Amino acid sequence: MESLDFRPIETVNTSTQIMEQFVEKIRNSKLTPGTCLPSETSLARSLGTSRATVREALSGLKALGLIKSIPGRGNFIKNPQIQYKLESIIDAIRSRMSFLEALEARRAIEGEICLLAAKRRTESSLQEIKENLEKCKDIKSVDQFTRVDYEFHLAVAKASENSLFIQFIKEALLKLDQPYYNIIKLAEAADNTSSVKRLFGQSYEHHEAIYKAILEGDSSLARKNMIIHLQAAKQKFTEYYEATELK
Repeated sequence: MESLDFRPIETVNTSTQIMEQFVEKIRNSKLTPGTCLPSETSLARSLGTSRATVREALSGLKALGLIKSIPGRGNFIKNPQIQYKLESIIDAIRSRMSFLEALEARRAIEGEICLLAAKRRTESSLQEIKENLEKCKDIKSVDQFTRVDYEFHLAVAKASENSLFIQFIKEALLKLDQPYYNIIKLAEAADNTSSVKRLFGQSYEHHEAIYKAILEGDSSLARKNMIIHLQAAKQKFTEYYEATELK
């Protein structure tokens, strides 16, 4: 195991880079199911980083279902019960920080979008938001969720009557949210359907609260409800990324 030739880690987000190296070695069959990993101390030495960073990376790999710990024996590469799409896992790992940063920007931008939508809404724009809200009621899959989530946020942006905000949603939203959708797909593929269905239900409730505040012309509440919605997305993303073990 000492001959795995890990590359020393020299830049930021070191635990993420360690996870990427493990995924690559699993994909290239340099690490196979049942393989016992070296100790944290040995891995830290090979990678040129601290045990704490190695431990964080191993925790992330456990959350993704790629390794398992056996008390008194060590950490082992898992034999997955599903066919992992390792490219999707790598994308999720690499996109974690960019998604969390994107949410910070979205809170500022979409909070303002909701504020203006509550002030400028028309009968026509309210009807469009309501129609898209109805589509959020009975979501069956992540692909459907991706589509209707985008359409709802776009309808709200249209109600703001600000062409730059509308363009932001059209051009950036799906790209910014792709890591979020990817990590939900991983959970869905692992048969974590009850949790994913709860996410769909919570999203509908948040969208409904946003719509009602816009309908009532309460700009402060509309902004607040959008921020609550995006904060919940951050929490769910973190939960799936760090705490959901794919089986």
